[in-house]
Amino acid sequence: MRSRHIPMSWEEYELLPYEPGWKCEYWDNKAHITPRHHIVVTTVKVEPRDVSSPCLLRSAEPDDAERLFEAYIAAFGDSIEYCDYSREKIERAARKTLDGHFVGERGEPMPVSCVAVDLQKDSSEEKLVGAALIVRLENGPLLDLLLVEPPWQRCGLGTAMVSAAINELHQQSEKSLTSRYHIGNEKSLSWHQKFGFIEEPDLIRARLYYRRADQELWRRDRMSDLTPEERERLGDQLKYWFIEVERLERIEKEQGYEAVHPLLRW
Repeated sequence: MRSRHIPMSWEEYELLPYEPGWKCEYWDNKAHITPRHHIVVTTVKVEPRDVSSPCLLRSAEPDDAERLFEAYIAAFGDSIEYCDYSREKIERAARKTLDGHFVGERGEPMPVSCVAVDLQKDSSEEKLVGAALIVRLENGPLLDLLLVEPPWQRCGLGTAMVSAAINELHQQSEKSLTSRYHIGNEKSLSWHQKFGFIEEPDLIRARLYYRRADQELWRRDRMSDLTPEERERLGDQLKYWFIEVERLERIEKEQGYEAVHPLLRW
């Protein structure tokens, strides 16, 4: 994935849709669209779940760091998190992330972590196509890394791995599991919401979504293509995020900055 640098007039630039996950700036008669690296923190209740996996699931082991390397590159090489990265830089990031998990750089690795094995691979060596790696921090379990190779995406593998881990966390009487996603990673956002993760109070996120609703209503008005139904829907979104921003600003004033900036706690 690459940043976009698009020649256009100022008038055209003003009518671009606002994307919370991307910074959009204008100079030299071009729109410069680059990632906005904001991380959203989410939490899901730990309770028993059904597990239906297209692959064999087993516990993650330290040696899996090397086995997961190619799957990591395939899963994240074209993601917004690594926008504008060279292949070499992505490889360094992959090794740092995988090795760092198993040596405990981001928290204590938990035995509930699991990997997915491709049973149809015609080889004596295991082919790992996914992983759900979980660490323990002072304030609870955290989904440190969830990866699924592209050919195995959209078949329930990520859901199966995290569900299996959650079932084990339930046996350990854990109450919740926290996870994070890049605000511009739409696939990750969609998966987290479908799984049941709920975003923690986040003032920056609320302001970005409020700005998107405000810009979209203004933009569509300028284009004169709004139906009454669309105007009502956009108006409702704008009102919702306006109220949410005000609510979170009150919490920030009463409880402090950290109360509405959850990444500081994770």
